[in-house]
Parts: sequence; structure tokens; C-alpha cells
Amino acid sequence: MTFDENKLGKKLEEEVLKGAAAETVQRYGSAAKQHYVAYSGMDNETGQKLAKGLKEISKSKINPEYRSQNIKAQAGFSAEVKSVARKNAENIIGGKGNKFTRTDDIGRVNDTLTDLVELASDGTEITGMASQMKFVGSSPKALLERLNSKEYQKYIDAGVFLDIADDDYEALLGKNGSPGIIDEKIKTLREQADRAKQIGKEQVAGQKEAQIEKYEYIRKKLRKSGLTRDEAIQTRLHPMWSTAKDVTKIANEAAVGQAKVGAGITGSLSLVRNVVACIKGDKTPEEAAFSVAEDTGRGAATSYISTFSGTVIKGAMQNAKSGYLQSLSKTNLATALVTATVDVGKTLHRYFDGEITGVQCIEELGQQGTGEIGAAMFSTMGASVAVSMAPVGAKVAAYGVVGGVIGATLGYTAAIACYQELATALKEAELARKERIRIEKECAEAVALIRQYRQEMNDMVSTYLSDHIQTFNQGFLEMDKAIAERDVDGFIRGNAGIQELLGKEVQFRTQEEFDALMASDTALKL
Repeated sequence: MTFDENKLGKKLEEEVLKGAAAETVQRYGSAAKQHYVAYSGMDNETGQKLAKGLKEISKSKINPEYRSQNIKAQAGFSAEVKSVARKNAENIIGGKGNKFTRTDDIGRVNDTLTDLVELASDGTEITGMASQMKFVGSSPKALLERLNSKEYQKYIDAGVFLDIADDDYEALLGKNGSPGIIDEKIKTLREQADRAKQIGKEQVAGQKEAQIEKYEYIRKKLRKSGLTRDEAIQTRLHPMWSTAKDVTKIANEAAVGQAKVGAGITGSLSLVRNVVACIKGDKTPEEAAFSVAEDTGRGAATSYISTFSGTVIKGAMQNAKSGYLQSLSKTNLATALVTATVDVGKTLHRYFDGEITGVQCIEELGQQGTGEIGAAMFSTMGASVAVSMAPVGAKVAAYGVVGGVIGATLGYTAAIACYQELATALKEAELARKERIRIEKECAEAVALIRQYRQEMNDMVSTYLSDHIQTFNQGFLEMDKAIAERDVDGFIRGNAGIQELLGKEVQFRTQEEFDALMASDTALKL
């Protein structure tokens, strides 16, 4: 196998991995979008504005004399928003069409009985699934006392679910088979009722039985909210960090699953290639086994990186203000951008390590990502045309998918057609001897000029890259350090320095400037 054939084979393998990850990125990216909406308080895709997002809640006023009480009360509102985002993200990942929403977000502001409701895929409320969220009391026992009080009897009478902190839920209902506080309370009441019956105090026994019945009902109506008390506080105090953690968790879950798929794909392809190589005598069994293991690991890593980053980018694009970016989020562009970025990074490292010349570096940088992004753009164009042609009542989403496939196919077919035309012309053209001599002479002259220009370009590029290599290295070091320290602004600064060196116009230098850009009408330049 020649170098070019090997390179082509790896490229095709990468395309297979990217295609396999497309559905995962779309699904998990839509799940990640729920947290972007929760943070900003605006669903730009549907046009729905939440009563308050996490960012706005975090700016609520605090009385210095009652700071702790104010924070806890506001954390309850943050918990509602976060709970909805997590539940909706979980449903999207699981392929469920139901959606949770706060009553405040659908016009029922300050509903006295319910905080959250569940909606069917057609938007109608599902009966019997409404809930009231309660992050109250200084401890699980104090919470249970509040739930059993006359003040909270209205929720019992209404039959709504009671969503509580996950750690409170485990304390009240027990964990890993151990009894919870409610079980112990019921056990104590049962013993008191039995003793009252034994001594003939039927009225007291009846009261104890009534209390047992209420505790059992409360236990049946308790549900996990999806976050702990500490998480609620952290969401109120640090909404951006909390959002980043949730998006990262979703992206990691998608990436880990897809890494297994990627390992399976590359491992299978590599096994076939290496078995053939063994049969032909090109490799020993030991060499083949090592090659299969290496290819499998590479496939897993490639799938993890592209799926993780693609999920984060897709979610952000889907909730962007720009309708164009929203439409691009439905294509494979997010994964393509990551693949192109990884390829660019590999090329730069190869140049810095002296594996390729400056000209080869520039040539590869000019080629990296063109096919991936071009295919995504063709898909978007095809999807847009298909949707515009969809008949009334048709499934627009389905038309969009078909259009995207058509667009990508056209782009791929056009590229293949060009290649085949050139190959055919080189292989099959029969030129007259005189014509061939003339062409060979012109080619020789052209080759001489190309070599001259190539040397000049190589000198210029080598000078440029050697003069700026320190800046490149410094930028990468800053970005690596920022990742380790979870310093978002530091990562953006390092990235901005590299962009400026490459002649790019930097639109933001800090997370705050990025937020301002996303909140403005200014277009995000990719």
C-alpha cells in the first residue's frame, strides 16, 4: 500500500467514524442545548422566553443581614430551572417526546399548587404529573416535619408530587436497602398504635394509624428533583460553572458511548486489513496484532474527541440567535469543525517536529477541513430547498433530512466526477507525437517555474513560522494551562493570540465578551 493510498484509507475511515457519530451528536447536542436555554433564559430556536434564567436569578438582590436565607430561597428557584433542564435533557437522550416546564414559563406565574408540569409531545399537559418543588428545612428531618405540617396539607389534598433534593430523598426513603427516616417514623408510630390498642386506647391508636397513612402517602408522592441541596446553592451562586458542568457531563456521556462504537468500527476494518497483510506475508502475526490494537485505540480517541466537542458546539449553535447557525446545527457541521481543527493541529505539530516542510504545512492547512465543511454546507442547502418545497402538512423534519442527504451526495458526486475526469484524461488520452513533444517541453518549463516558486514560498513560509513559533507555543501553553485550571478566560486569551497571528479578527477575548456577543445581533464569524 502506497503512502497516498494509506492516507486515503485513513481519511475514509475518519469519514465513517464522523458519520457514525452524527446521530449521537445531534441527540446529545439537543440535550446540551437545554442547559444553554436554562442559563440564558431564552430558547432562541422556539422563541420562548423563560420567566427567569439562571443568569438572571444569580443577580437577584441580597439583604446582607439575611444573606444565607436569601441565597437558600433563591436557590429554590434556580433548582426549578435546573431540574427542568436536566429532566428535558434526559428525555431527549432517551428519545422521549415529553417535556417538563415550569408553570411560571407557561403563563401560570406564582401557581399556588404546582411548580412543574409535564407536557406531551403535542404540548398538552399530562394529568396527574404536576409537582411542587420543596428545598426547605435545615435538614431532611426538618423537611419531613414541614411536609407533614398543616401549612403543606394543601399539596397532599391536591395530590401533586413533591420534588425534593436528591440527598433529602435518599435520607427520607433510604438508600441501598437501608431504611429511611420515613420508615423509622412509621415503625415508631406502628409500635405506639399497637401499645395503645393493647391498653384499650382505641382513639389514640386511630390517631397513630392516621399519621401512618399520611406518612405513607407522602412517601409515595416524593420524587427526586435531579439535584442535591449543594448543587442548588452552587447553581444560584455560580450559574455559568454549573451549566458548564452539565454540558460537559452530557458531552462526556455521548463521547464515551461513541468511543466504543469508534473502537468497534476501526478495530473491525483494521482486523480485515491486517489479516490480508498476514496472508500476503507483508506482516507477521505480532505486527498485525499490534497494528489492530493501535488502530482500535486511535478510532476510540477520534470518536471521543469529535463527539465530545461536536456535542458542545451543536448545543450552542442550536440556541444561537442567528437562524442560519440554528439551521447549520441540524447538519454535521459541528463534528466537521472539530475534525478540521484536529487535522490542523496535527499538521502544525508535524511542521514543528520537522516532519514536513513549510510549503507542505501551508498546503495541508489549505486543504484541511474543506471537504468536511463543504459537505455540511451542501447538506444545509439541500435541506433548505427540501423544506421550502415540502407540501402542507408534510413532515418538514423528514424533508430536511432527505434534502441534507441529497446535498451531501451532490457535493460528493461532483468531487468524484472531477477526479475521474482528470484521471481519465491522464490515462487514456492518446496524443500525437508532435503534440506530446510540445506538451512535454511546456511541462518541463512549467516544472522549472514551479520549483523556483516552491523554493521561494518555502523560504518565506519557513521564515514566517520560525519567527512566530514562540507565539504559537506560548498560545498552546496558555490554553493547556487554562484547561488544567478550568480558566475559561485564559483559554480564550491563548486562542485569541493564535488567531491574531494568523490574521483573524478576534470577536471576543473573555467569557463575558462572548456572552455579550451571543446576546447581541452581531453575527458570529466561524
